Amino acid sequence: MADKVQGNNMILYWQNPNGVFYLNGGISKGTIGGNSYYQFSSTENVGASVNFTATGDNVIARFITDVNKPNMTTIPAGTWTFSSYVSVTYSLTYSPAFYFVVSKYNGTTFTTIATSSTTVLTSLSKTLYSTSLSFPATSLDATDRIAITVYPVNLGAQDIFFYTQGTNVAKVITTMPTDIPFACSTNCSFSVNVDQKEVTSQTSAWYREFKNDIANWTVNCDGLITLANYGYLYLLQTQQSRTQIAIKFAIDNGADGLVIIGGNCNITSLQINAPYKDIGTYSVGLQGSGAYTTSGTSINQNGVIVIANGQVYMKQATAAGGETTITWSDMIGKTCLGFTRGGVEVREILTTGTPTNDQIKFTSASGVVTFGRALESDEFIRGLFQ
Repeated sequence: MADKVQGNNMILYWQNPNGVFYLNGGISKGTIGGNSYYQFSSTENVGASVNFTATGDNVIARFITDVNKPNMTTIPAGTWTFSSYVSVTYSLTYSPAFYFVVSKYNGTTFTTIATSSTTVLTSLSKTLYSTSLSFPATSLDATDRIAITVYPVNLGAQDIFFYTQGTNVAKVITTMPTDIPFACSTNCSFSVNVDQKEVTSQTSAWYREFKNDIANWTVNCDGLITLANYGYLYLLQTQQSRTQIAIKFAIDNGADGLVIIGGNCNITSLQINAPYKDIGTYSVGLQGSGAYTTSGTSINQNGVIVIANGQVYMKQATAAGGETTITWSDMIGKTCLGFTRGGVEVREILTTGTPTNDQIKFTSASGVVTFGRALESDEFIRGLFQ
């Protein structure tokens, strides 16, 4: 995310039908059935490289999504493509190889969904390999998790090394759709209009009567800030290609939690504003296409999912006073979308460097929020993470 994000009450998403998921070897997901599992997530852990070793034809590594992820009821059929760095110690004589098995886990049982093709190693040294897997259409319960197991073949007595993270990113292009946030706004309006069809008759008792007919809805945003890797050109290209975008409009009801209004939209207008010595922002007009959806959540001290697929969490705390950091270890690997102190939006969210004054820094690798100004006694803080 860009360093300067001035709000979080509406986020624009581009839905990627072939979501990229990462094998984050630096994030432990605990022990299941006596085996260690590491994170399989749509968010890349940017920590240092972590590698796994196996001797002989034993499992190299196991990965699994977070609890209640990927939060889907179906995964479409198609081809999954794994990209991973692998090496072996001393011999290619017997064609050492590796492959992936994808399973779903319901909290008790692992059920195999698909097995990849076998990839034969072509070098002793660390090499990037591509492995394909034919994935069938799969139904999931809302709480099912997806697990990835990496198996070696024909190793003999030598060691095989499987690398993740850092300069050795292990990832897979899947058929699981993901919502990619590319902009957020602080000043939004959501409007719904419903056409009325007159049904006045002789029994209407001298008053006109109407029934609801076709509805349409629009969203207008000022102060739109584009996030990392996106910009005004991207929005123009989206408009020119007539590509629909997904929006999620968050309304903070305080103690009653968040309400999320979401749906697909077309960009109808786009304007850039570049004030002198200030952050360039955009204004957009969006026309809803089809029905909008609504969902809500209650605030939970431990963080909860508030929208499907986007995987947004809300965390909150009340300061004792004097704290300069707070750690939310369950937000490791996440991105901070927005933050408030005492009900006031933090204007600058850093990911590197040292925050000053009202800035904060969020370190994704450790889940630590660092404050440029120490928290005051009884000061309430709240953050949104993805």
